Order: sequence, then C-alpha cells, then structure tokens
Amino acid sequence: MASLSFFISAVLLLYLCGGSSSSRLAPVWQRGSKAGSLPPSCERIECPSYDLVQEGNGFEIRRYDSPVWMTTSPIEDISLVNATRTGFF
Repeated sequence: MASLSFFISAVLLLYLCGGSSSSRLAPVWQRGSKAGSLPPSCERIECPSYDLVQEGNGFEIRRYDSPVWMTTSPIEDISLVNATRTGFF
C-alpha cells in the first residue's frame, strides 16, 4: 500500500512539474538563459575563472584554473569566537 502511495505521489509530482524535461526544474539563473550566464551568487562572491573549451546545446565544457590552497596550524581553542579570531584575523 505504501509503495502504491509513493508511486501515485511521484506520478502526480511529475505531472505537476510538466515532465522530466521541464525548465521549471532548472535553477532560476538557467531558466530561459543562454549558456555562459553566471549564477546569482557570482554577484556577491568571487567566481572561479575558466576557459570555455566547447559549447553545446544547453551545456558547456570548461577548463578551470588551478586553485590556491592555504593552510594554518591547528587551533586548539574551544571557543568558536576565539578560534575564529585566531584563524581569520
């Protein structure tokens, strides 16, 4: 009985969403936009730079620059506030 209820719920959800190829399931920044557009988070934070290798129908193949990693010694403080001050200030 539970599996039938799950199946009916899944079919109803698929029907309400307009099928598996519906653009309503895509992220907001991809709806009706062309390839190469940036997500909204790139307006507030730094986005990684990349070279466009190939562009297809609804997809891109990108080559990202190598990342830069930073490390610090372990912070032994139990206080989150003090540990944050030590690690970031």
